[in-house]
Amino acid sequence: MSVLRVLVCIMVLVLCGLAILRAFAVEVFHIPSGSMAPALLGNHRQCACPRCGQVVAVGRHTDDPMGTGDPRFYRNAFCPTCGNYPLAVHQGAEVQGDQVTVDRTAYVRRPPSRWEIVVFRLLSNLFIKRLIGLPGEVIRIHAGDVYVNNQVCRKTLDEARRMRVLIEDKGPGVGLGNRVVSGILPAALKCEPIRDEYAYNAGLHASSELVHDFMVESEIEILSGRGAVSLRLCDGGDWVETLLPVGETGPIEAFAWPLNNPEHTRKFADSPVRLALHPGRRYRVEMALIDRRCSVAIDGKTLLVVDLPESGKRAGVSRPFVMQLDGVRVRVLRHRLFRDIHYGQQGRNAVQGKSVRLGPDQYFMLGDNSANSEDSRYWSNRGRVGSGDLLGPVLHVQRPGR
Repeated sequence: MSVLRVLVCIMVLVLCGLAILRAFAVEVFHIPSGSMAPALLGNHRQCACPRCGQVVAVGRHTDDPMGTGDPRFYRNAFCPTCGNYPLAVHQGAEVQGDQVTVDRTAYVRRPPSRWEIVVFRLLSNLFIKRLIGLPGEVIRIHAGDVYVNNQVCRKTLDEARRMRVLIEDKGPGVGLGNRVVSGILPAALKCEPIRDEYAYNAGLHASSELVHDFMVESEIEILSGRGAVSLRLCDGGDWVETLLPVGETGPIEAFAWPLNNPEHTRKFADSPVRLALHPGRRYRVEMALIDRRCSVAIDGKTLLVVDLPESGKRAGVSRPFVMQLDGVRVRVLRHRLFRDIHYGQQGRNAVQGKSVRLGPDQYFMLGDNSANSEDSRYWSNRGRVGSGDLLGPVLHVQRPGR
């Protein structure tokens, strides 16, 4: 057999293998809309904010189905980082939406997991959403959070990282003495409580809801001193403070007090690990107050996780983060503030005080871009999606515009 014939045979076998793989194992889908933004972007336009340099993506407007870029449809575009408004997003070329590779054999090997992104069929259409409810559970959405069997469903720190929405990105920083660092928020938001607004929607939805769950990530360098770095987050119900020891080994201490009532401060946890931050070294510190769970990590390692009791009605929060230094000097190299996904009360299923009970092979699906997502809150059959309709979880994301 000639070398050419051998090569042709190999190519044919490879193509056949790829076809079989596509048909039975993996499949690629294009994301046309923004119901899963910012995790997955649909067709959109983007530009760099002239004030802060942040790249802002705005989804194709519903009144612009052909993607013409008519400026009327994008006149409310704004920068979520610095509040700059309006942005000339319409002047940029349209960018194709993300592409996802789906593992069609995953659910043969294992059951679906909460919080993973899933592709499924419903009413002859393909959808991509985040899996929220599992078989046999009772699902309800309240104050932006998911409740399972009447208990708030709490995320791990890894899950919170995958679902967080950027509010502010600051860096590089400057040396700080014994003073409070606060107000790390866009100028446009400093006087107003933070809401579930997405720059991606460009003001398409007039109504929005207050958000309460926040996460902070700071890259810091300890310059000198012995004492502690204090990180504080507020969720509108309580302030939670964690003290990171500097120069002397000890646990991470956690304190909490009701909003506007610091005299009722109580210590509620010590980390099981003793540690110390040292001068001359850099650290990536993270703190989350999400789903009434306080989590702290240093350099990617989770060191403290403690759950707070559920809170009653919570106030709006305009300045959720404070850093305070006790006896130490620190340089903040980068600082980012995030919020959690806030699930809205739009729709008719599992909202407005109503709950949905799932059957033994049924699931509940929600889009990350809650204000702009057609999902289980709206669908018939109380939004339940059968196990036979699931194609598989997202294995890989390709982002043409990012």
